[in-house]
Amino acid sequence: MTLERYFEELAQGDEALQHSRLASLSGLDSTEMEHLRHWWPSIPTDRRQEMMSRLVTLAEDEVDLDFDAVFRHSLKDDDPVVRERAISGLWECDDRTLISSLITLLKEDPVERVRASAALSLGRFSTFAALGKLLPKDGERVQEALIGVVENDAESAEVRRRALESVAVFNEGDIPQLIQDAYHSDDETMQLSAVYAMGLTCNTTWLSTIFSELNSNDPAMRYEAANACGEMGEEEAVPYLIALLKDDDLQVQLASIRALGILGGRPATRALQECLRSDEEAIKEAAEAALEQTEAEGSPFNFRSRLGQR
Repeated sequence: MTLERYFEELAQGDEALQHSRLASLSGLDSTEMEHLRHWWPSIPTDRRQEMMSRLVTLAEDEVDLDFDAVFRHSLKDDDPVVRERAISGLWECDDRTLISSLITLLKEDPVERVRASAALSLGRFSTFAALGKLLPKDGERVQEALIGVVENDAESAEVRRRALESVAVFNEGDIPQLIQDAYHSDDETMQLSAVYAMGLTCNTTWLSTIFSELNSNDPAMRYEAANACGEMGEEEAVPYLIALLKDDDLQVQLASIRALGILGGRPATRALQECLRSDEEAIKEAAEAALEQTEAEGSPFNFRSRLGQR
């Protein structure tokens, strides 16, 4: 079956979303993309949504598959679910030409969750800029767009907090003050993101605040503070994280395990090995992954050594 025929049957709702056929959408050439653009609007919305989900999963499971052309086309889809999933599918894309599309979605998309996803996706380009792997002018565009959103009081807290997380790595100019303002805001979600952003700055002046929040009564705050410790990359955090391995909240425990895997060192390794004896399967699996990470790296490192998805 040709791809054009496949698109036609998808539009008619007759073709099942089989793995092998979806995989054929990898690496489409210009002619094949023309067929896609022609038939795409005719494919029912729920089917486009399902296709996006399946393609994202396929791309994660099989690294040789490349659906970036499909995802980029879908950024302009009429359906917000499709747009949001397309952004997710482009998480590994480091093409600088994607920046403009993400900034447009961040500023202009009518749906909050799409704008928030665009804000988070721009975060990896912020990290590229901090690592010197992005043209200075592109880094400036990303930083300016994200700061503009954080400072926009008319924007929702969800979008502003994600923009704050994504811009924190620049750690210059007004950014420390933006983090401070968010931390002291009345919005609890902004406070959570502010603590996580503190870790992303790798500025040790925030350590005392982060350590303090590890004792918060709110498990969501303890969770973000544990994540911040991992991002900060300071070995001083290890004893605090080890104490959190006995936290009442599973997600806090898991965040602490991940952070210990990032920080490494003998005390962290011993604590992670002890987690392997847990009766909780999620704890054991997280500890195994953390130990593998520690062994692979061989030494402590922080966010500047990795580009993981939040």
